[in-house]
Amino acid sequence: MIGSVALLVACAGIATVLVSFRPCTAEGGGVQWIEATPDEVLSRARQEKRRVLLEFSASWCPSCKALEAEVLSTRDGVELAAGLLPLRVDFDAESSRPLVERYVVLSLPTVVVLTPEGEQVGRVEGYDGRDDWLAKARDAVRSNDPLPALRAALNARPDDLATRLRLGHALLVRGETADGEAFLEGVVWQADARHAAEAAEALFVLGRYYQRVKRDPATARHVWRELATRFPDSEWASGAWWWYAKAQVDLGRHEAGFVALRSRAQKTPDHIDAVLELGELVASHEALKVHRAEALAAVERVSAKAPSDRRGELAELAARLRE
Repeated sequence: MIGSVALLVACAGIATVLVSFRPCTAEGGGVQWIEATPDEVLSRARQEKRRVLLEFSASWCPSCKALEAEVLSTRDGVELAAGLLPLRVDFDAESSRPLVERYVVLSLPTVVVLTPEGEQVGRVEGYDGRDDWLAKARDAVRSNDPLPALRAALNARPDDLATRLRLGHALLVRGETADGEAFLEGVVWQADARHAAEAAEALFVLGRYYQRVKRDPATARHVWRELATRFPDSEWASGAWWWYAKAQVDLGRHEAGFVALRSRAQKTPDHIDAVLELGELVASHEALKVHRAEALAAVERVSAKAPSDRRGELAELAARLRE
């Protein structure tokens, strides 16, 4: 780490003695991420009265890699981070848990903009393409606190579940978790058939919060099950099946996770992602080795009908199941 004393660090593979903050520059340009601890960056932010840009990512995250390649390693990334103190955070590192919990990181990638005092004022979750992400990120960088506007909108239309959902989400990720949970749970309870999408999204946000941030799979599994069964046609239902199985595995209940994904795959035998998730679960856990033949048969069956651009991942999974 880099502090006020000289330490040996590696930037772009070259060991260098430093006595102050020093960014590491991505090859070919891009955002210059500061090599320092979060406390050191926030201390510098207070001293220099500059905002901080935190990017939470992980090595296994395809969307994180796309964001890096399409934005953060380009001139657009440089311009976005101009005047900010940019710090990249490894979501999976145990040392990152305090930041993950403080800023309630629900999905990857997540970019959070902080005041010099460390208070969150802007955020972008996920990555849906360069132009969309840049527009959201520029708003986040320029943003002042969005909560007053959301509260005012809800006061004007207290029965608007879409606004209640946005405010609940914003409160949750701001760290006002009790109020955030209450608003999101209210959306679920009050939703009727016209507002199924809002209720499903509220459950998805709550599930991620319990699973990823609080590390409470015992609670999360009930949220995922409600989402998958109550709103099976929502855009969030597919992920809920996987997360339910993961919660069960985290609790040591591998067989319960397998049964859930097998049931889904049997109901939708031509659904490639359902079969992939079943096979991935079995291939990744020794406790489920007894089910490898069954999972392999499902993968081979769907492979015969799969489009050419999906056959590679199916073949790779099949090979793992044969091991």
